Amino acid sequence: MNKLNKISFFAFLIISFTVCSLTTYAQYPQYDKNYFLFPIKPGHRNYLSGNMGELRNNHFHGGIDIKTDQREGLPVYASADGYISRIVVAHRGYGNTLYITHPNGLTTVYAHLLWFHDHINKYMLKYLYSEQCNEADVKLTQDILKVKKGDIIALSGNTGSSGGPHLHWEVRDEWENLLNPLFFNFDEIDDNLAPVINLMAMKTLSINSRVEGEFGLVEFKPVKSQSGYVLNYPIHAYGHIGLQLVTYDRLNGTSNLCGVSSIQMKVDGKEHFVHDIQKISFSDQYYINAHIDYSTLKKKGNYYQKCYIDDGNELNTYCAADSYGKLYIADTNTHHVEIIVADAYNNITSLKFKIKGSPYQKVRQNLPKKKMPIPTYSHTVDENILKMQVPAKYGYNATLYTQNQANTLFPAYVKDLCNIYLWDLRKALPDSLRCGKMLQIYNYMNAIPSRTIYSHTNPYMNITFNKKSIFDTLYLQIDYMQGVYTLHHPFTPLFEPMTILLKSDKEVLNKPKTAVYSLNGLKNSRLSFAGGEWDNGNHIKFKSKYFGKYTIASDTSGPRVYMYKKSPYSLYIKAIDYPSDVALWYAYLNGQFLLLHYDSKYDILYTNPLEKRLYKGSLIVGVTDNLGNITIKNFKL
Repeated sequence: MNKLNKISFFAFLIISFTVCSLTTYAQYPQYDKNYFLFPIKPGHRNYLSGNMGELRNNHFHGGIDIKTDQREGLPVYASADGYISRIVVAHRGYGNTLYITHPNGLTTVYAHLLWFHDHINKYMLKYLYSEQCNEADVKLTQDILKVKKGDIIALSGNTGSSGGPHLHWEVRDEWENLLNPLFFNFDEIDDNLAPVINLMAMKTLSINSRVEGEFGLVEFKPVKSQSGYVLNYPIHAYGHIGLQLVTYDRLNGTSNLCGVSSIQMKVDGKEHFVHDIQKISFSDQYYINAHIDYSTLKKKGNYYQKCYIDDGNELNTYCAADSYGKLYIADTNTHHVEIIVADAYNNITSLKFKIKGSPYQKVRQNLPKKKMPIPTYSHTVDENILKMQVPAKYGYNATLYTQNQANTLFPAYVKDLCNIYLWDLRKALPDSLRCGKMLQIYNYMNAIPSRTIYSHTNPYMNITFNKKSIFDTLYLQIDYMQGVYTLHHPFTPLFEPMTILLKSDKEVLNKPKTAVYSLNGLKNSRLSFAGGEWDNGNHIKFKSKYFGKYTIASDTSGPRVYMYKKSPYSLYIKAIDYPSDVALWYAYLNGQFLLLHYDSKYDILYTNPLEKRLYKGSLIVGVTDNLGNITIKNFKL
């Protein structure tokens, strides 16, 4: 690994530390802690369904999610004097959103709104009708829509990519840094519960490292004690090691799990690593996939947070030792480790355990009471190392072929009737492995360095990575079979999109109605629109932030459109399209433009809830998917 090469290791545990303290984080002394009014039911008890720093799909949660009694329509209040600086009407992301800029330089964000109140409502309806558009992102100057602290500015909702009715509320500074809203004293939220530590893991970071005799990720279950969490036995480890933690916070009066604010690790009494996420740049929150163990998340569903700074991770929420928080154990001493976890209200819990330096370890064999499953071959790549698990029945020695060169491998260790072989991919990329009668073929194409513009081409596709596409060296595996393009595997994250050119092996007759679709869902037969543009040949180019399986398919059918529910003062129209998804829609009532909102979660077009008009006469609705297939319906109201 690049960072490990820069570190000078000694024959003891490195515990040198760049001096910093938890108390230096998340302090915003220039801001009055009592400046803001709580935006939902101010002065009354409130509950959160999400908090700052909570681990979400591909991002850290950047604000707080305030519960709204499991319904829409609660008044949303301006948290302080200021002006509406931005209004967004959208069916994805934050949905209907207001941004208020305040005299102290901060901006508050109110998202997933049902709709806007009073003069904001009038302004936005006028804008949308004059532009004849259903969605918009409007920036405003300070002289257009001023608000006072405590003004009702909107009604809470469930618009955009919301999983249920709530208000998402953020505080941002002038540089688009997200600040923890709970820094500002809110008596509406009650939290005196300490965080929970559910799992701890130790991960080997070099080929000769071991944890309990193994290479890879080894998990441990902490035990709750009166003073926190403990492991009642020492962990045997050696070499370069990284610690990881599954931890979450709890709030009074709610069962949902929230994120912790900080993680601090001490080794032999000295600070070794601190992560504090009470302040984060809006653009940096996508580094979450380097902060967590992404592969373990995709395989097992566990959100392990690394207590070290991994390669490619540029988050500025860390303070760590010269070793980037990684441990190097090269002695046989016993080392004392303490991990301290805190929430926004400084409720603290800790995990204490010991690491015993053990260069010669035996693997703890899994000996379940039930009959063990028949061992099978498998392989993984982690920290530049190819780990191969081969059933022992095939023999002891193995031969790994790299560019027609034979390399004899001996097992690094034996576990569960399997020999474990390790190979450093930086030496050479393997073609195949033979062990007795077993032959395993590999499809490694290239070793692609991070922070580099790099392209790979083969007869089926071309992939181009920009400087920030990949976090760390990528050992690219790609394949093509019967119309399915396999781009590496979904256990590896990307930070920025890669550009992909797929080469069809047959003539595409209807290119305008043909696109790329992902097969990365729970069911590989389920298509998800990925798009793409055709060149003059049979090549289609698209961008994606996800590895996995893709295919090229045609779609010539328009969306399904029908009246779902209506009354004299509201309309609900179903608009469903598979596999290309709804892209655009329009409506005209008696020949005049009619504003319709779209909820993609429920495939519903609906009239504005505060427009207060009678829907009567001739209604024309047109819905178009992402390939331009259109359906036009006429309704008599």
